[in-house]
Amino acid sequence: MLNFFKKNWAVFVVLGLCFWAAKALLVPGFFTIHDDEQIARLFELDSALSDGQFPVRWVSDLGFGFGYPFFNFYPPFVYYLGELFHKIGFSFIDSMKAVVFVGFLGSSFFMYLWVKNHFGKLAGIFSALLYTYSSYHAVDIFVRGDIPEFFSFVWIPAIFWSLDLLFKTQKLKYAIILSIFLALLVLTHSLIAFPFLFFFVIYTVFSLFSKGKNLKKNFLLVFSSAAISSLFTMFFWLPVFLEKKFTLVDQILTQELANYKIHFVYLRQLWESPWGYGGSIFGLYDGLSFEVGKTQLILSLLVFLVILFSYIKKRKLDEKFKLVLLIFVLFLFSLYMTSFYSQWIWGKISLLPYLQFPWRFLLFAAVFSSFLGGFFIYLVQKLNKKISIVLLLILGLIIVLNSQQNLKPEKYLSVNDSFYTNREDINWKVSKMSFEFVPSGVATKLSDIKTTQIDVEKKDTPNMPYKVINGTASVQVISNKSNSKIFKVSSEKESTLQINTFSFPGWETIIDEKKVKYKDNNKLKLIVLDIPQGVHLVTANFVNTMPRAIGNAVSLITVFNLIGFGLFRLWKK
Repeated sequence: MLNFFKKNWAVFVVLGLCFWAAKALLVPGFFTIHDDEQIARLFELDSALSDGQFPVRWVSDLGFGFGYPFFNFYPPFVYYLGELFHKIGFSFIDSMKAVVFVGFLGSSFFMYLWVKNHFGKLAGIFSALLYTYSSYHAVDIFVRGDIPEFFSFVWIPAIFWSLDLLFKTQKLKYAIILSIFLALLVLTHSLIAFPFLFFFVIYTVFSLFSKGKNLKKNFLLVFSSAAISSLFTMFFWLPVFLEKKFTLVDQILTQELANYKIHFVYLRQLWESPWGYGGSIFGLYDGLSFEVGKTQLILSLLVFLVILFSYIKKRKLDEKFKLVLLIFVLFLFSLYMTSFYSQWIWGKISLLPYLQFPWRFLLFAAVFSSFLGGFFIYLVQKLNKKISIVLLLILGLIIVLNSQQNLKPEKYLSVNDSFYTNREDINWKVSKMSFEFVPSGVATKLSDIKTTQIDVEKKDTPNMPYKVINGTASVQVISNKSNSKIFKVSSEKESTLQINTFSFPGWETIIDEKKVKYKDNNKLKLIVLDIPQGVHLVTANFVNTMPRAIGNAVSLITVFNLIGFGLFRLWKK
């Protein structure tokens, strides 16, 4: 056991350093965040799983109580992870806190592995420290509360690390590991995965040609990883691409308050931007900080000057210096993409506006500046190891102490699960925060600030799963699940039954075991059925459309093949 600790001391240091970043999570209750819907989403996922949905696509309480296909479009990974914690006994609040804690540990661990692979343990420790305590890391969790984006910090260094190992060893198992990390990034935050593809391709091309030999084999291994990842995640991305046209997402997500044109960062804000818990607005007076970190910026500049001096002196660069120069360029490009100067790029790439906020590129800036910081320690270590250790301790202490004012929420809330899982609040308060996946055709109106709102009042949110809108039918609720609703309807004459669920591709209705078409030509596009005289069993089921069925099948086959491959390799050994 002692030998194990001696061998892995650096890993324990890295994980231990996460304590000061995550200690705010130890306070009972929860805290105020912008995206104050994370726990409600976990609750909805848990309810849908209990109803027999897998993968979960439709949730019943969001969408103003009429339900909508939230997880058909929103990456679900962090909520499934939260569900694992909930199933072993954690409350919903503590389950999401546990997800955040794992996010801190994972991001620190994989940044350490990636940098250690290039520059050694001390450099890896320092990079992990810079990454964990980066300003945007704190903004993501304690200001915005964007837990999926926060967790994407984990997968980016993990992808680069596994790619390096793949090229170094040319082993198929690392191709599979790479494919898993790529898939997890897509399933954690697809909006981050899209721009990351650019950095991944650049890094891959550089690595392919810097290795020189076995170019074809390395390319095929990377291509295989990307293909496996695409197949593994097809259950998610295929419906996203083919079914988003049935929602309000294009109108709401890219054209109004989340329009990228009003969220660019001024360059001076990258150096000095006051910490705050407000929002992003046009101009210099945003309520949240966009600082990269003075330590990160200074060290990145010093690294570049060292590389420049080395090139002037030798007229060439070794492989390590070339890699660091590439990372520095990617770092600068990340900063450039946050600024007004990059508007022409945002205007030309049609999918980029879905990212909404150019300052999201600060995540990539945190990745690359942390790598550059590790290289700085590596350079000092080459000159004098003792000085590098002292410098690491001094800079590390400065970074941790300076970040303590950021790594805490604005306000703690002494609350329990019932505060976030109250269905009435989910139907109204939480639903008003995010409704871009509501079906298109639902009546909308403009708010006082000229943004689109669903034309529904709180009194309109349903307290029953049905409503008789014509006739005098009596209705008995047999089952009211998120994906299946069964009613026994007794009517002395023809009646009209409204099922208080949004119409959306996948809903099918059955009367007495016979499929019938429903109507949805009403203000809120709710499912409406004409019920004949007599006693009838009325069923509404949410079933897979063709994109969902194909995606599910391909993803399932891919998983089984990967499991079979793993078992076969174990058997051969």
